[in-house]
Amino acid sequence: MAKVTLPFFAVVLILLVVVWPQLEEQVITEGTAIGNSILESSTPDTLSALNPKYLGLDEKNQPYTIIADLAEQSSERENEIFLTLPKADITLEDGTWLALSAQTGLYDRDAKYLNLNGQVNIFQDQGFEIVTEEAMFDAKAGSAYGQLPVQGHGPAGTINAEGFIITDRGKRITFTGKSKLIILPGAQEALKQ
Repeated sequence: MAKVTLPFFAVVLILLVVVWPQLEEQVITEGTAIGNSILESSTPDTLSALNPKYLGLDEKNQPYTIIADLAEQSSERENEIFLTLPKADITLEDGTWLALSAQTGLYDRDAKYLNLNGQVNIFQDQGFEIVTEEAMFDAKAGSAYGQLPVQGHGPAGTINAEGFIITDRGKRITFTGKSKLIILPGAQEALKQ
């Protein structure tokens, strides 16, 4: 019995080693991964999914992910997906990341724009956090902006401003309008870490 089962399992393992990278490559290319989602139609022209996950690549082939608790898509506007409790993140070549979360969102698959609304939190891996009520995330360019009042804090201090612009895939944050910056003692040491 062992003469038959051991070679069989060896062949199965070899096939998995050969086939698995090809399957993984298909998932990483742009698209929606439903995973354990439950698809249902609440109305005849609306499709819903629980815990959807969207994987994509930006202009520089850096991966980004958009997940949510619930996604709804209308048959009238197939490129727009309404999200409940969306979260988005982009990982850069050097391993740094930028993450966004909100109460609701609208993702345009064609333009690769995510419009976030309600308690928008933006985190940068160096310890900076921005809180506002609305933000637009351009997944393709790896940038974000907002025109409503914003509060932020980080290792260097705190800031209040009328808006913000994040460029260079999270490396540069510009605050717009009337702004008030409070720099903490020892800010240069905190930023070096």
